[in-house]
Amino acid sequence: MEIADFRSQFPALATRAYLFSGALAPAAAPVRRAWDAWSDAWSFDPNAVYTKAALLGEMDALRGAFAGLIGAHPDEIALTDNTCRATNIAVRILAARRGGNVVVDDSTYPASVYPWRAHGRHEVRFVRTDGVEDGAAAIAAQIDDETVAVCITHVAPFSGRRHDLRAIGEAAHDHGALMLVDAAQSTGVIPIDVRAAGIDLLVTTGMKRLLGPPGIGYLYVSPEVLADAPVLDVGYIGLDVPLGDWPVSRLPPIASTARRNELGLPSLPALAASRAGIELLQAVGVARIAAQVEGLGSRCIDGLIERGGDVLTPPNPGARGVDRGPLRPPR
Repeated sequence: MEIADFRSQFPALATRAYLFSGALAPAAAPVRRAWDAWSDAWSFDPNAVYTKAALLGEMDALRGAFAGLIGAHPDEIALTDNTCRATNIAVRILAARRGGNVVVDDSTYPASVYPWRAHGRHEVRFVRTDGVEDGAAAIAAQIDDETVAVCITHVAPFSGRRHDLRAIGEAAHDHGALMLVDAAQSTGVIPIDVRAAGIDLLVTTGMKRLLGPPGIGYLYVSPEVLADAPVLDVGYIGLDVPLGDWPVSRLPPIASTARRNELGLPSLPALAASRAGIELLQAVGVARIAAQVEGLGSRCIDGLIERGGDVLTPPNPGARGVDRGPLRPPR
């Protein structure tokens, strides 16, 4: 799919330039169709959307679609209702590990900081990276052998600054710490490979750059972290038994996959709609989207600077939401 065809899928763009997808993306036609199809079935035949096959099939399909987008395996994905819920789960997993401090920087979204005050007794080390040329080095300087985790917002929501995840991940791993990434502002617009970047846990939402509706969030947990992660809250979706086969005479086994962090059903109409959004992204390609966004961003920043504007977003493409060069589509 070409960029022009991709743009044509959004009715809102026929009359305006929409600049707030960092909060809520406008509904694309295939996303709306998937939502409406669920609503129609709910209206006329609720059992069509409430069968075991329909429920679990849609959840499995969405985990698979998101996993494919970030280079993960579906077993490493848990569905949540938003980024904040996913972050709280991730922090609870990390807080159970040995360590005395957690490192965050001044661009980290509050949802990745506040849970540490509730779920962990760790020193929170704030690192100033705003205006610092090498933010990764500034963060690395605060990591020591007592660091349990580095919590990073991939792309800062208020400035568009982008962190070098690979460099930060390597610095964390050198001290036995893990890296938690809030990717709410990058998934869908920046190519992410969790293994290549050394990401241990990743959280994000479906309603921004992933083009889905509100009500769906995602949690990625690497196999190494998942193997040692404690069992937190338990619901019937997270049991390692067929749906509805719940023995009352003994405790049922809990799933060994990331699904064990799912308690009950998510937003049902949002399942297929969220998958439609991811499939639309995959049809055009995230790398192609990134290249287009980089070009538009550069044009906007250059124009504002020429007019004397005070631009918070770094003018260097390598330090903001997308990178020039390697993200350009092949010729």
